[in-house]
Amino acid sequence: MSEETNSEGLEPIPADEREMGLTHYIPVWWSSMIVVQSFAVAFFAIHPQGALNLVQAIIAVGVSAFVIALFFVFNGLPGYETGIPFSAQTRSSFGVRGANIPNFMRAIPAIAWLGIGNWIGANAMNVITMTLWGFGNEFVYFGLFTLFNILLSIKGVTSIKWFDSIAAGVIIVLMSYTVYVVWTANTLPDTLVTYDGTWGMGFWTVIAASVGTVITGGLNASDMSRHLKPSDGSGNHIVGHLLGLAPPLLFMMVVGLVFGIFTGNPNPIEAIMNVAPSPLLGALMLIFVLTAQISTNLTMNILPPTHIFQDSFGVSWKTGVILTGILSVLTFPWVLFTSQWFFTFINFYALFLGPALGVMIADYWLVRKRDTDIPELYKRDESSKFWYWKGFSVAGVGSLVVGALVSVPLMEISWMIGLPTAFVTYTALRTYGVEEMFSTGDASVVADGGQSEQ
Repeated sequence: MSEETNSEGLEPIPADEREMGLTHYIPVWWSSMIVVQSFAVAFFAIHPQGALNLVQAIIAVGVSAFVIALFFVFNGLPGYETGIPFSAQTRSSFGVRGANIPNFMRAIPAIAWLGIGNWIGANAMNVITMTLWGFGNEFVYFGLFTLFNILLSIKGVTSIKWFDSIAAGVIIVLMSYTVYVVWTANTLPDTLVTYDGTWGMGFWTVIAASVGTVITGGLNASDMSRHLKPSDGSGNHIVGHLLGLAPPLLFMMVVGLVFGIFTGNPNPIEAIMNVAPSPLLGALMLIFVLTAQISTNLTMNILPPTHIFQDSFGVSWKTGVILTGILSVLTFPWVLFTSQWFFTFINFYALFLGPALGVMIADYWLVRKRDTDIPELYKRDESSKFWYWKGFSVAGVGSLVVGALVSVPLMEISWMIGLPTAFVTYTALRTYGVEEMFSTGDASVVADGGQSEQ
């Protein structure tokens, strides 16, 4: 065993050692899902900023929130049922070595978003101190914000649980008050209802973008679900994600719609200061931005790459957290966030995330029928039935590539195309025994027959 507890390690967490009931699990996700990206997508969705009228925008964000929750439910069940992390879960569908492909596809954007989240937090801190005391330095605050995230995460999942649980209440209260201030100070324009809008590509693009902002979290949902205490079969898992994910995502997107209607400013920091009754109150309202960035970073941007570094390099939890923090600084978020290449970066990694999720869901639900051989997942050599062809699953990697390629012509809705394509392709390849065709005498794979392990 490594120096960390089982909660921070990669071994399956037994049901009786898990530390989160629904009373903690739901608030943790509430605080984690208050993300600026969702705000921005909703802001640019509604007229006059975007192509949708009020009804279309509300339906789009509602559908998005529900779809995201479903992805977490379906792909997080292995973690909930068996206690395994994402980095082990991927071995059954991509192979012992091939698992590194989806693992690092998840780690790289998480590290970049950690840097961006810390930079947004630094901007909020700078506005607060400039407003209250007349001084500030974004780069100093960025360093302090990054250091605070690292120190808080080093203490492990328990500290994440308590911080995020408390943060959820603070965020919701402050954000609700902010919406109240904006709503009561303005009148809803009639054009929002009379405007024709669109049910075409513009409508589906909003759904694709809304889901795309947090689809990364759906990929490694098991990293959190493995900490949830089981109860009522899959009941806790389903309730925890439906109530933990859909409401805060819907809430944050509604906030984006309100600001899109009334402020015309897509920057939440500037928009809050513009609508605040006083500079002092505006500075206090910005505390929600600080709290939201920290809580989102802990679960969505620090936990995944840390586990992946533990898995790939054999480092401890503490070292993985520090490495994640250092790399987030080296992404130069103050450049990336304002660069013309920013959306190219997002679209590029999004091409692969949808297909990877499709492969993993197909593997667990259709190919293995929820019957994955856990001891075999932790064998890292040719004796593992998940070794496949030279450590790679031809079906898994091939389906990922196919799903990504067919998505290229329609990057704006890439996961909508790539996910079902990879899902169907992987299921078909496994059904017709493609792994056996490429296997070089691995009896365990042949015995597997491309189906569930017994």
